Amino acid sequence: MKTLVGTLVFLFLIAMTIAPPYALAQYDRDDRGYAGEWQGRLSHDDQKEFNKEYGKWVDSRHENDRDDIDKHARKMEEIMARYNIPPDTPFDVIATSTGDDRHYDYREFQGRFSPDDQKKFDHEYREWQEERRERDRDGVAKHEGKMQELMARYNIPRDVPYDVLASANRGY
Repeated sequence: MKTLVGTLVFLFLIAMTIAPPYALAQYDRDDRGYAGEWQGRLSHDDQKEFNKEYGKWVDSRHENDRDDIDKHARKMEEIMARYNIPPDTPFDVIATSTGDDRHYDYREFQGRFSPDDQKKFDHEYREWQEERRERDRDGVAKHEGKMQELMARYNIPRDVPYDVLASANRGY
């Protein structure tokens, strides 16, 4: 009986450590069908180069040419490192599907808010992050709605990541 209770407690603890990442996935904007978190962050030339290397890497994988696979992967990893993209990020998340045709560069939306609206956005962003940490669905939705209102006022597309617009990430 003690081993049964001990096993159940052990399984419960494992389930509790696994559950939080999945619980937060519902708040991840990239799970709503928008471009990957890293798309749009590379410069036009780097995105074009990354897409070229990605295409060659895919072809090399089909041919099972290990030397070429490694060569193209290293070139893509060099580009990723320049933008501080974690090395465990899958290449297909960064590559744009249509070659060098990007939707837009997220950086073009930075600095559009008036100083007062930037303060409001930053406040809502900090609150939104806190609500996500606390797993408060209502709070997350409330602050996300306020950020979306500000974004709409400045014609910023809904799929631009919030962290790109928050001034704390640009050193203001």
